[in-house]
Amino acid sequence: MSPELPIALLAGVVLGASAHRAGLCTVKAVAEVATTGRAHILWSFLKASLWTTGILALAALFGAAVDLGQRPILASGIAGGLIFGLGAAVNGACSFSTLSRLAEGHLVMLFTVLGWGIGIALFRHVYPGMHLPAVAGSFPVALAFPLSIWMLWEICSLWRRRDATLAGAREGYWSLSVSVLLIALANSALLLAGRPWSFTSTALCSIGAFPIAPCQHTGMLWTISITAMLAMLGSSMMRGSFHIRRPRATAALRHLVAGLAMGLGAGLIPGGNDGLILFGLPALSPHAMPSWAAIVVGITVALSAMRVLGLRIPKISCDGDICRSLP
Repeated sequence: MSPELPIALLAGVVLGASAHRAGLCTVKAVAEVATTGRAHILWSFLKASLWTTGILALAALFGAAVDLGQRPILASGIAGGLIFGLGAAVNGACSFSTLSRLAEGHLVMLFTVLGWGIGIALFRHVYPGMHLPAVAGSFPVALAFPLSIWMLWEICSLWRRRDATLAGAREGYWSLSVSVLLIALANSALLLAGRPWSFTSTALCSIGAFPIAPCQHTGMLWTISITAMLAMLGSSMMRGSFHIRRPRATAALRHLVAGLAMGLGAGLIPGGNDGLILFGLPALSPHAMPSWAAIVVGITVALSAMRVLGLRIPKISCDGDICRSLP
């Protein structure tokens, strides 16, 4: 048995369950800003990256340095972010949340996944060899001290909110802060084991030999992805939110097109919002923040257009550190 397998299986469970129970989704994050003027979910994504960066900086301080790839800022990457964001908004979910909704029985998301694969395959056919391998960069140990202060402050905040967090957990919803901490711990364990992972990288590496670090271990990517999906399914069944919803033809076509856009955008970046958060931003890669910001802008543009056209956009209610989608 591979020594990394237990780490991969445990990380998959933690990543899948945490993302599902907290309802993490970039589309919901932008919708929260648009409908309430607050940014609890958006900030939680950045906290996940900060936690990962802090943990890896401390590990580097004690001799367990991780070499993470860095990519330059390219216009194609920013364009890819915009396209991915537009597709995600039409889809109503991005990477993690597409599979979370599928795990709750929204079968229309199968068409998103299909379109996602087609979009990536088209990109590989039209732009073969577009991306060069990332340049390895050592992790800056100097970040360990300032981020340690922030992490201690965050842990104190988690302790102060423990009663509300436990109350929400009993109702089946995990707080954003606890969930992103768990995600960062699982993600850091994978990075320290030399197994960077995201749902998008699994698709990219399976459809074409992209020059990204996770593609060195495609089998492990699938192991983590399947485990995370099973954790999402188990989470939805335990919470009672699993119900089979059969898709209508018009909805299936819309999600297929949305998935196609997300796949093309992921190919241009390369990666999706999940990879940028999990290891692009923690690696301090120059391309990560502009590409992720472009995804947010793309979602914002699409949701604004939907609002002008009188179409429904997601409604988000956040009570403290726990956010829910409203019907």
